[in-house]
Amino acid sequence: MPITSAEVFTLVHEFAPRRGPSDAWGSSHAYCLVRLTDADGVTGWGETYLRPGMPAILEEMAGLLIGRDGASARETWVELWGSGEQPFATSALSIALDDLRARQAGVSVADLYGGRRRDRVRAYAAHQGYVEGEDPATSWPRDAADALDAGFTALKLRIGRHPIAHEVAVLERLVPVLPLDTTLLADASGAYGPRAAIAMGRELERLGFAWFEGPLYEWEGYAGYEILPPALDIAIAGAEVTLSRTQLAEQLRRGCFDIIQPDVVICGGIGEARFYADLARLSAVQTVPHTDGGAIGIAAALQLISLLPEPTRSPTTESPLLEVGTGENPWRTDVLSRGWALRDGWVDIPTGTGLGIEVDEGFVRRHAREVRNVG
Repeated sequence: MPITSAEVFTLVHEFAPRRGPSDAWGSSHAYCLVRLTDADGVTGWGETYLRPGMPAILEEMAGLLIGRDGASARETWVELWGSGEQPFATSALSIALDDLRARQAGVSVADLYGGRRRDRVRAYAAHQGYVEGEDPATSWPRDAADALDAGFTALKLRIGRHPIAHEVAVLERLVPVLPLDTTLLADASGAYGPRAAIAMGRELERLGFAWFEGPLYEWEGYAGYEILPPALDIAIAGAEVTLSRTQLAEQLRRGCFDIIQPDVVICGGIGEARFYADLARLSAVQTVPHTDGGAIGIAAALQLISLLPEPTRSPTTESPLLEVGTGENPWRTDVLSRGWALRDGWVDIPTGTGLGIEVDEGFVRRHAREVRNVG
């Protein structure tokens, strides 16, 4: 059935005190949600981050979908991608289109892409970052305890805002008091130059961290990244903000990463993220999708993860992980009437139609800062 209407919702939740990674402070969680509806009343939802002008961009690009059949998804995606070279907006619309056409067919999104390879995934708590005015010696132990109390067995800490010596001293006190089976990850958000990244990477190796994410600044073409994997034993993770296939192919050719982290709400949607994963697999590079905490984006990442093959046939292979934000965020915790849940550190991948979730439309409408209607 043809798509007859689209809606764009702007959601902003403000919080205090400010928190953030090494390079920025934030005081809100902000997203744009897209809802597509066909002539039979079937709906599909998508999501991306709120950026300047994004609601207007989504409104205009959603107009390209009106009257189209959801089954023509590939042709539609190519037109969306080429119409404005807007990967964030294309991602939201692509996810919504996948959700819609899967519901029309009565199957899950994973079934649209050939069927799932796994039924559950281990989740890691993505640390909210530094608290403004508070030393990590105070905030990191508290945040780690909160994550463990919530049932996580893996934790990613944001690092890089303070001098290396200070943060290493905090980690040296924190790591020994955590359960022995806790998987530790570190995200620097581009905090370091090459020499400092190698110095910090060696400290993280010594402390038993599993990966070192974003050690160098990534918006500048990943300059210098190729020197890190040969210099360090710890896995280097990145490519969260890689926005084209050609850019990823160049990063893989240069040997920048051991793990890539495409985000389905940034890179062009679930299908495009799967393309990234297939491309990385040719270079023996693992894929662990990035998420930023919105419930629809996490649901889309779950469908992607269900499609990814194991890196090896060994029962001890390093399977993909699911990133789940922590802390106060109603767009993660309250926007769904049926979704996914953490149990003993794992999340079962939803098996229902579409993304396998149900959005609480009333909640979204009550809390939306702005709604734009198309069609």
